[in-house]
Amino acid sequence: MGDLAPIDYYDEIPQASLGETFKLIEQTAKNLKRIQRQTVHLVGLTPPQYSVLHLLWEQDERPFKDFADALLCTRATITGIIDTLEGKGFVTRKPNPADRRSLLATLTDEGRELQYSTPSLDRVYDKCCSGLTPLEFRQLGWLLNKLNESLIFEEVPIIQ
Repeated sequence: MGDLAPIDYYDEIPQASLGETFKLIEQTAKNLKRIQRQTVHLVGLTPPQYSVLHLLWEQDERPFKDFADALLCTRATITGIIDTLEGKGFVTRKPNPADRRSLLATLTDEGRELQYSTPSLDRVYDKCCSGLTPLEFRQLGWLLNKLNESLIFEEVPIIQ
C-alpha cells in the first residue's frame, strides 16, 4: 500500500460551470424540501410549521421576529403559521413582557408531546445522505457558508 503514488484529490472532481453548480445547489435544495415535506407530512405538518415547532422545542416562548429571522420570511408569514399551529392546539400566544408591541409564541402540552412523535430531520437526512462522509459534510458546509458570504447582488446593466 505504501508504494502507491498519492492521487491528487482535486483531479477526481469533475469540472462544472458556475451555472451548472448553482443548478445543482437548486436541485439539492428541492430534493431536501421534498424529503422534509414527506417526513413532516406523516404528523400532519408542513415544513414551515415543523420549523417553527422545532425552534420552540429548542427554546420555548419566542417572539415572532425570531421565527421570521430564522426562516428568512416576513412576520406576516409567521403570523399565518402561528395561526395554523394555534388552531391545531400546538402553540398559544402571549404578550411579550420585554416589548408590549410584540407577542411570544409558546408551546402547549400537545405541542411539546409532538416533539416525541415527530421524526428528527437530522435522522432523516442521515439516512438519505449516506453518500457523504462526516468530513465531506463539514467541507460542504464550509463551502456553502463561504459561497453565501461571497454572494453580492450587483445590478447588471440592461443591454439594449
